[in-house]
Amino acid sequence: MSRAAMQGCRAHGDCFANRGGVCTCLKDNDFGGRDCPFYKPADTVREECGRNGGMVHGNQQIQQ
Repeated sequence: MSRAAMQGCRAHGDCFANRGGVCTCLKDNDFGGRDCPFYKPADTVREECGRNGGMVHGNQQIQQ
């Protein structure tokens, strides 16, 4: 997916899927004024990956 096709997101800068203000997971992040149901802080994802022995969350490589 090209960067131009990715959705800008400034709601959660600490989200595991947020890279430079762009959501790398969702094509559409308009939830009708509600908060993103997929938001998860990168720190939480890193902790979960450490417990299960992996470093991948969904299709996103998590940086340590």
